[in-house]
Amino acid sequence: HFGVPFPYPVPGAPAIVRGEDAQFTDSSRSMAAYYLPMRLFGAGIRLVMIRAAMRKWGIKDESELEARKQKVYHDRTGRSVEYHRLLLHARKVPLPDTDDVKRVLKKPDKLRYIGKEEIPFVDAKDMITGKAVYGADVDVGRGMLTAMIVRCPVANGKLRSFDATAALAVPGVKFVEPVLPDGFQLGTTGGVGANFIPHAGVAVIAENTWAAWQGRRALAHLVQWDLGPNADYDSVVYRRELETSTHRPGKVVRKTPKHDVDSAFALAAQTVEADYYVPHLAQTPMEPPAAIAIYDHGKWEIWSPTQGPELAQHYVGLAMLEPDDPVEWLVWQATELKELRDCERPAQDAFNKEISNRLGISEEALFKRRDELKKRVRDSVRIHVTLLGGGFGRKSNPDYVMEAAFLARKHPGVPIRVQWSREDDIQFSFFNAVNGQHFKAALGAGGRPTALLHRSAFSSFFATIFPPAPFALPANASDLFAKARAAFHNGGEDRYGSAIERAQGLEDMPFAIDALRIENCPAPSHIRCGWMRSVGNIYHAFGIGSFADEMAIAAGRDSKDYLLDLIGRGRLIDEAAFKAEGVECYDNNLFPVDRRMMSIGGDQREISPGYPPDTRRLRAVVERVANESRWDEKKRNLPPRHGLGIAAHRSFLSYMAIVIEVSFNDANELVIEEIHAALDCGTVVNPDRVRAQMEGGILYGLSIAMLGEITVTKGAVVQTNFDDYPVLRIHQTPKKISTYFVYPGPEVVRDLREDKDPNGEVMPTGAGEPPTPVVAPALANAIVAAGGPRIREIPFRNKIEIL
Repeated sequence: HFGVPFPYPVPGAPAIVRGEDAQFTDSSRSMAAYYLPMRLFGAGIRLVMIRAAMRKWGIKDESELEARKQKVYHDRTGRSVEYHRLLLHARKVPLPDTDDVKRVLKKPDKLRYIGKEEIPFVDAKDMITGKAVYGADVDVGRGMLTAMIVRCPVANGKLRSFDATAALAVPGVKFVEPVLPDGFQLGTTGGVGANFIPHAGVAVIAENTWAAWQGRRALAHLVQWDLGPNADYDSVVYRRELETSTHRPGKVVRKTPKHDVDSAFALAAQTVEADYYVPHLAQTPMEPPAAIAIYDHGKWEIWSPTQGPELAQHYVGLAMLEPDDPVEWLVWQATELKELRDCERPAQDAFNKEISNRLGISEEALFKRRDELKKRVRDSVRIHVTLLGGGFGRKSNPDYVMEAAFLARKHPGVPIRVQWSREDDIQFSFFNAVNGQHFKAALGAGGRPTALLHRSAFSSFFATIFPPAPFALPANASDLFAKARAAFHNGGEDRYGSAIERAQGLEDMPFAIDALRIENCPAPSHIRCGWMRSVGNIYHAFGIGSFADEMAIAAGRDSKDYLLDLIGRGRLIDEAAFKAEGVECYDNNLFPVDRRMMSIGGDQREISPGYPPDTRRLRAVVERVANESRWDEKKRNLPPRHGLGIAAHRSFLSYMAIVIEVSFNDANELVIEEIHAALDCGTVVNPDRVRAQMEGGILYGLSIAMLGEITVTKGAVVQTNFDDYPVLRIHQTPKKISTYFVYPGPEVVRDLREDKDPNGEVMPTGAGEPPTPVVAPALANAIVAAGGPRIREIPFRNKIEIL
């Protein structure tokens, strides 16, 4: 367990470092959360070992000793000693305090690994030689059986009946049985409002994967479903509903207090309007989901590739130990108000009181009951994490792990392995939200916008996690669940986005425009949605990044110069700036916007750095990528039917800008010629891995932009495999990708650091997801520059030919 609990009881401490979330590898938080704690731990151990050597050798002056490469050296006498030989002396050394440890943190020029190119990739050889163990590789023996599942094609549908005769006739098939127990959670099945409960399904359990697969084929057409309330969901119809929603006033989530957009539109000499659309998307990790579970004497042991082992443990435990009452699951969410920011407390307080009243207990008893529930879960469920095999957010959702646990409970002592196929993976994902956006801008002198209206409607993943309908609620519990959603990370209300989603390119729109109004419009959900690499930033960056180019063209300006004008000279957007424009509770990827201070020993100390959006950093990556790509020179000398596109975006606390050069060949097919990318993620810990994340994120973004589309007819996903949900092929990739790191300038560093040292270290931020969102807008802008059409919807292959 590598989790490091936050050491101080500070409101709004990063949620990722709470014990129950500490191994959650999602949302590009790991470096930001653990970089400083791990460095402090390392420095603390080094200091203890130096002091242990002082005791061993009778040395009084700490400065005479140096620790390096797991040894302590006394250069004056030539003595040295390995750490492990100092352990007995180390036991007698008092633990150093935080200030002592900070004092001995290595300076940047003394670091041996951080920021160095030669950091070893220790498991690369195992991966390429087949020795690495992924989820599907695990074999626990003990007569392990493999299950494959026929699932209801529609979210929240229910099993009516099935005929197992043909499946049981397949050699090797042992059992055919429902996945969900009768009456589970008042008849709830997976889908909208059902959290991570699996779809209703019938499992074929066999001696091996082939037999399970053939048994499932025999069973597939012999299962009868009650398709339920989402059977009429049609993604084409839904798109029109989103367009209607975004052409009406929505809920205002950010607004300039001194300037009104409607007044500016009335006075504008020129206005620009556009609508953008992004469909549902599936993550398609290279290895489809898999899980193995053993049930024995009231305990479950599970092996699985999961991005959230604590999350999987949590929901498996709730499903196995509390199968009957949905309200009991909410006990886990009870939270002491002192742990939260001021803006989060009212909603949490309302939830705490509501569930306490419903259970007939005091809030003190509620917290005790929560802790007892957590202990029961952790004592009952053990998760072994394999190599991931790709995740992209899909494997943060533990439905497939729950399937294995349900089946294992029916066969005590027998390992049950649930294996998904590619078809399962694409048709039963937690899809990235479908989104519609509407933009309107008023252009003034020089074509610069004087006002901007931005409306966004999307099917929130919080609608998947929380009811209302069609979740089967106990009597009079709908208000409780509404309050539970509102309290969970400022989760908002039904049909609207959560604070998490609103902060992914909507509330934090970076442009310096006098009159601004941003609205979140209603969007009901009919299919389960979840996380995907860069989540809401995918659609918001596509919209605003493309519309910036549309404004530039309307103004007759160069796209790069216009983008820099939109960003302006740059500013730091702190909590006060957000609140001044009506954003009361901005969700900064669960990190504080402003520096967190606390009185320790009578002195105010920084206990957590701030991570405010800073458009100076956004401007810097645009300037860097424009220079490296030779934007100005290239634009003057581009061949016919070649074009350059540029876009920039802040996501997961990092800043990314790219320039894409495209061309159209003689067959009128789009060719990606070259990509330049600049990233500011603070301190770059492992340059080789960050470059890989940049390159991989860019290619992932190209797949989404050019090819990605999940459609739904009669409630069921149409796509089944890579033939109709294609991903980028090698011949479609750029001929060259060049990547650059941008470190914040001295002025920015001073604003971020407590000691105001302009040469100090800036904490690392996200690297895995920020490269993806900027691709679609930059590509769309490049296509226009090359003489192609303005594309306002994903995938682009619906509008142009792709090589």
